[in-house]
Amino acid sequence: MWLARPYNYTHTLDAFEPLMLVIFQHTVSPQCSLFKNCAAELRNLQGYFISHYDYDIPYNFLVGNDGRVYEGRGWNIEGAHTFGYNRCSIGIGFIGDYRGEIESHASVTKAQLNRTRMLLEEGVRLGHLRKDFLVIGANYLGPTASPGSILNNALKQWPNYDHKNRFYKLNCEKMEEKFGNTTLY
Repeated sequence: MWLARPYNYTHTLDAFEPLMLVIFQHTVSPQCSLFKNCAAELRNLQGYFISHYDYDIPYNFLVGNDGRVYEGRGWNIEGAHTFGYNRCSIGIGFIGDYRGEIESHASVTKAQLNRTRMLLEEGVRLGHLRKDFLVIGANYLGPTASPGSILNNALKQWPNYDHKNRFYKLNCEKMEEKFGNTTLY
């Protein structure tokens, strides 16, 4: 839909499905509110990651300010979004820069939040996510400012936000061992 370049993926998320964790980031790129601008920004991001890191867009899905959801790697493919958590989580990147301390920061829209919830509900319906999955910003799992204070504050209002930060310093196997058979909330 956004004219992505083809890319061969080799690692799937099957070993840990249904997944218990969704990690949010921001792209630290210009925000977009029109399809043509978002598609162009996604192509720019893809080109950057392929030329600098030799891999495709790191996120499983991305969300523009207009609320459109764009497929990056999709449900079944391991992301490259959060070191140590890629094999057992879905990474969602909000297009824009959501750091409140910068003057030209992006704002989180209701459309973005609503469509993201719809995407995650579909993930549960399809069996990719547990019914009691948790969401968290990448900055609570490693050294990054992503997804920015503005997006983090919006996510903290969700009932399934991981306020306890229970996944910090756990690898995928430890997460499964500790929480695989327990209800998360």
